[in-house]
Amino acid sequence: MHLSVSWVLGSCSLVVLAAACGSNGDGGPSDADLSGSGSASSSGGGNGTGASSSDLATDLGTDLAADGGADLGVDGSATGGNSVGGAGPVCEQVSSAAETAPVFLGFAFDVSGSMGKLDSPNWWHDPASKWTPVVAATSAFFESASSTGLEASMALFPAEDASCDSETYVEPTVPMTGLPSTAFSEQFQAYEAEVGSPLAGGDWRGGTPTYAAALGVSEYLASLREGTPNGRFALVLVTDGLPQGCDEELEDVVTAVEDFAADGIPTYVIGIENPTTAPASLPDDWDDWGDCDSGDGGGDTPCAPLANLEALNDIAEAGGTNSAFLIDTGDPVATQAAFTAAIDAIRSRAVSCDLAIPPHPEPGMSFEGDKIDVSITVDGTTTTLPYDEACSEPVGWHFDDPDMPLQIELCASTCASLQTATEAAAQVNFLCEPRVDVIK
Repeated sequence: MHLSVSWVLGSCSLVVLAAACGSNGDGGPSDADLSGSGSASSSGGGNGTGASSSDLATDLGTDLAADGGADLGVDGSATGGNSVGGAGPVCEQVSSAAETAPVFLGFAFDVSGSMGKLDSPNWWHDPASKWTPVVAATSAFFESASSTGLEASMALFPAEDASCDSETYVEPTVPMTGLPSTAFSEQFQAYEAEVGSPLAGGDWRGGTPTYAAALGVSEYLASLREGTPNGRFALVLVTDGLPQGCDEELEDVVTAVEDFAADGIPTYVIGIENPTTAPASLPDDWDDWGDCDSGDGGGDTPCAPLANLEALNDIAEAGGTNSAFLIDTGDPVATQAAFTAAIDAIRSRAVSCDLAIPPHPEPGMSFEGDKIDVSITVDGTTTTLPYDEACSEPVGWHFDDPDMPLQIELCASTCASLQTATEAAAQVNFLCEPRVDVIK
C-alpha cells in the first residue's frame, strides 16, 4: 500500500475588514474551540465532496487497528503575522504536498536445517512443508506492487561464518532496499544453491543464533535511523524455533527486544510451526524412523516434534507487538496465504495514521482548530470525515489534544481503510468557516 498525504489549504484573500481565516488579533475562534458551527464556504476548498461517511464504513471498514506511529515530518502550527482589514474573505485553495513517514523493515530470516534438511528422525524438517512455501510467500511480498513505498533489508541466520557474533549481522545479506525488489528472492535462490539439490538432506547451516541476529539487525536499523529521524523502523524475526547452538537463552532475546522497543524499534515475530502429521511412508533414504532421543536408527514409529513455538510470543510481547504470528505448515498453499496475511498485518501496523498539523502557507494566518477538516480519497472517491473526539463512529478523526492540538489522529477504521488500500490519500483542509460535522 502506498499512502500519499497532501495538505489542501483554504487561504483567505482579504478585500476589506474581517478576516475569517484568522490572523493575529483577528478575534476569530480560539484553538481550543473545536466544536464548530455554521457551514464552510469557499470557492475551491470547503469541506470536500464525495461518498458519505456511511458509504465509507460499508465499503472500506476493517477490523485491523493501527498501532499509532510517527508524524509526517511537518510540525508546529503557523503563528500570526500582520493584522489586516477588509469587508469579507474570498477563499481560494492553496496546496502543499507532504509524505508519510518512511517505513523500514529489517528482516532476520532463519535458514537453519530445521527449515528443510529432513534429517532423521526429524520428519517435520520437510522443505516442502516449511522452507518452500515460506520462501515463496516472502518473495511474493517483496516483489508485490502493494509493497511500494516500503523499504526492507534481510539478514540470513545463521551466517556462514562467525554465526554467533552479532557483528556478523550488522551488514545484512540484502541491504535496505526500496520495494518491490527481486533482490530477496535472488538471495534465497543463492542459499538453495549452497544447500544443494535436493534440499532434503542438503548442506544446511546449523544452529539458531536468534540473539546474535537480533542484536546485529537492530544495530543496523539504529544506524539508518540517525539519517532518517522521522522514519519508522521495525525488526521482523522469521524463525521456526527457539535460540540454540550459541551461548544464549530465550531470556537473552526477550531482554534484548525489550531494549529495542524502548528505543523505538519494535520486534514482530513470524513463527513457522512444525507439521503435526507424519508422512504415510518413510522419507527417501531413511531405513527407519530413527530414535527420538539420539536420532540413531532403530525407531519403528515417527517421533513427535516439540511444541516450542508458543515461547516466541514472549519475544513478540517484549518487542511491543503483543504476540507472534504463528504460521501453520500443514498445507503449503495455506502456509503461503497465512504468511502473506502476517506480512500484510505488519506492513499495515507500520504505516502511521497520525498526521502533523502543517503551518499555514500564507503569512499572517493563525491556526484555528475549528476551521480544519480531513478528507480521504480511496479508489478515486473522496469522503470528508467528521470530527469525532471519542472515535465513537465507524469513521472520523480528532486532535491528539483538543485544547492544545499538535497532530491529527485518524480513528481506527478510517486508518485501517487507508493502510489496506493499494492507493490512498488523505487531505487536511484549512477552511474559511468553522466545520459542520462534529461528534462529541
